[in-house]
Amino acid sequence: MLVISPFSTEDIVKATSGILINGDMGVTFKGICTDTRLLEPEFLFFALKGRNFDGHTFWKEAIEKGAGGLVFHRIPEDLKLEELPQELSVILVKDTIRALGDLAQFFRVRESFRVIAITGSCGKTTTKELTYTLLSNFYRVRKNEANYNNLIGVPLSLLSFTDKPEWAILEVGTSEKGEIGRLAEIVQPEISLITCIYPAHLEGLGTLEGVLEEKVSLFERTDPSGTIIYFYDQPLLRNRAQRFPQRKISYGEDLGADLRLLGINSLPEGSKVLLEYEGKHYEWQVPLSGKHNILNLLGALAIGVATGLAMETLLETLSSVSPLLVRSKIYQLGDIILVDDTYNANPGSVTAALNWLSDVDMASGEKILILGDMKELGEEAPRYHREIGELAGFVVDRAIFIGDMAEHYAEGYKSSGKSFNIYKRVEDFLEKATIPTKKALVYIKGSRSLRMERIVEKLLKGMA
Repeated sequence: MLVISPFSTEDIVKATSGILINGDMGVTFKGICTDTRLLEPEFLFFALKGRNFDGHTFWKEAIEKGAGGLVFHRIPEDLKLEELPQELSVILVKDTIRALGDLAQFFRVRESFRVIAITGSCGKTTTKELTYTLLSNFYRVRKNEANYNNLIGVPLSLLSFTDKPEWAILEVGTSEKGEIGRLAEIVQPEISLITCIYPAHLEGLGTLEGVLEEKVSLFERTDPSGTIIYFYDQPLLRNRAQRFPQRKISYGEDLGADLRLLGINSLPEGSKVLLEYEGKHYEWQVPLSGKHNILNLLGALAIGVATGLAMETLLETLSSVSPLLVRSKIYQLGDIILVDDTYNANPGSVTAALNWLSDVDMASGEKILILGDMKELGEEAPRYHREIGELAGFVVDRAIFIGDMAEHYAEGYKSSGKSFNIYKRVEDFLEKATIPTKKALVYIKGSRSLRMERIVEKLLKGMA
């Protein structure tokens, strides 16, 4: 990624506690780059190292492309300092990924904008997008794009906010212990929200309690005079949130939630929603469908309230919310409706999808689920897949399970007595896939590693 954000060598050394081993403190850079393929002259190249890449091996290419400086945490074996140009700054740090975060934290403090941080096992991207849409009506706001929610993406996003926004809205994610705490340390949020806690990334976090502790580390590092927002309907999360000193806003359906969803009436153009807040009832119409999306919207409304906006004022802007903000894409060709929800899958997001499917009235048509593995669930993976399979049996008319865990899905599903098929690989399904010929809703979901979008592409070609 290339980020246009000017810094001097002195700024970098100060922010990262680095050591200048070549060059001059007065050298300035046009911005930051972590990929030599995108590098432009006079930018500072951060040689990041991950599981499958090491930027230190591209130092020659960086110099050839005109880099103004290099940040290393080790000196490459084939680099000879005495042969480097004097005007090239080379800064040595303990860890380049941590140094990138330190620089982003330095920038965030220097620029003094306020930060909203959002995490959770599912729904965090939709909540971020809905929050951005709502707050854009009242403030200068920025957000991290796409999946820039990790220890590299969040710092680079922060560093790109050079137009001094009033609020920066940042989705933060995790796959292993300590990531959210570190990200919260970098972004220093004044408002934080946790959408929900479900089994996800258990290979890195161990248990559901491990997921909870990882997520609430965001609350631990939120400004004590700020606001924390959480999904009320999960007792584990609700009880843990009470330990924190910040102002609290909860949302959900259960009695006791500050923002309480009282009812949803599905309409062709969206939903009519009844909400209770501070003893008042509000009814409005919004172009979103599915309870999970409405709950994400409640989270966004809670953030709006936390910034100082009145509920009435926020609800007046809901006509600007676009249904395209929902992660799923819906295609209709004739009597076939195809829902592309192939971005990712964990027990929480699949349950939300099945709840949405159960609310859809297909009249004479059937509901078909094409479901791939849910990855990174550790030793409990078989159980979670069986439970999802059993739930699917109550909701859909026919199921197709794909992946290493397909048999476990089927084990739970078969008690429904309904039709199902199993495929070990997406490729196997693609070879034998048939296109529905009668009225049907086909819902496709699975973890990113399976690349389930290939199924969507094939079905769309067959339906065209």
